[in-house]
This record gives sequence, structure tokens and C-alpha cells, in this order.
Amino acid sequence: METILELSPIDWVILVLAIAAYAPLVLGITRQEDKSQTAFTWTLYLILDCITMFTCKMEKGAYIMLFGFAIGSLVMAVILLYQRRFGWTLLETITIILIVICVSFWQISGSYWAIRFSIAAESIVGIYLIIKTFKNPVVEYNFMGYVSFLIVSVLALFAAKNFSIPQIGFPFCETVLNVIILVPLIRKWYLDKILEQVVA
Repeated sequence: METILELSPIDWVILVLAIAAYAPLVLGITRQEDKSQTAFTWTLYLILDCITMFTCKMEKGAYIMLFGFAIGSLVMAVILLYQRRFGWTLLETITIILIVICVSFWQISGSYWAIRFSIAAESIVGIYLIIKTFKNPVVEYNFMGYVSFLIVSVLALFAAKNFSIPQIGFPFCETVLNVIILVPLIRKWYLDKILEQVVA
């Protein structure tokens, strides 16, 4: 069984970049400037990332980026728990339902179907975030965070050993979701720059 010490150089790069991608988000919450994040959200993200990671590994898929994302989600959840930032919205309800379904698939059908549904679940959560971002694009911290997520997703896509779902399913979905979620952030950043020039 492969251990972390046996990772290839490209896997190490993906792992480090996946963890580092959370730095802008961590900065936002530690400075208490990003009020949109809650401990429940990131705890549920952590559980979903772990389900996808373990089922992906069982199917001999590319799980390294997911390992980095799970570490990032854990850091976010711990900081938000320490700050007592709690809150429950539709996103948390959707995520916990998806987690229950993923675990059910895993127990009933094994990792083959579990990995497919967990990737779909991650995408559904991503679609919710896209809608939320289009409604209220917050450029600071989020822009650099999602650019970093896009870079590591593209890198993981190119590092895939084959075109199977366990290898490219999650990186492909993340790439598409991050490209879409960056659209309102780039538009807001551009409009803010024009507004600054007009005011000046």
C-alpha cells in the first residue's frame, strides 16, 4: 500500500499547493474580515472531502489533492470552532443530506458507486457556492483562494494516470466549478477598479 513517503514529486507539489490554496481563506477568517464562513460548513466539507478521498483511494484514483483539501478544511473548521462561529443554512442541510447518501452508497454498493456519488455531491455543493457567489461576490480573500484552487485542480488533472473517473473525476469537476465561480469575482474586481478610477 502506498504511503505518503512514497509519493511522486508531482504528488508532493499537488499536496503542498492544495493545502496552500486555503491560506487566503484562513487569512480572511483569522483577521475576522470574512464573516461568511461557519464551523459547521467546514466540518461538513471535511467529512465530504474524507469520504471522496477514501473511496477514491480504494478505487486506485488520484486522492492526493483531496488529502490536501481535507487538511485545509480541517484547519478552517478548527479555527472557526475556536472563534465560535456557528450557523446553519440551506448549504449545511444540503451537505449533510449528501453525506448521508454518500455513506449509504458506500455501505450498500461499495467504493465503485460511492466515489461517483461523492464527486457528484462535491459538485452539487460547488453549484450552491456558485449561485451564492453570483448573488454576492466577495473578492477579497476569495479571489486568490479560488485562483489557487483552480491551479491545483488543473495540475491534478494533467498529473492523472488515465482518464478514469477515480483519476480525473474530482479534478475535472473542481476545474470547471472554479472557472465558473471566478467569473463573478473577476467581474466584481474589474468593476471595482473602474469605479475607483471614476471616483479618483
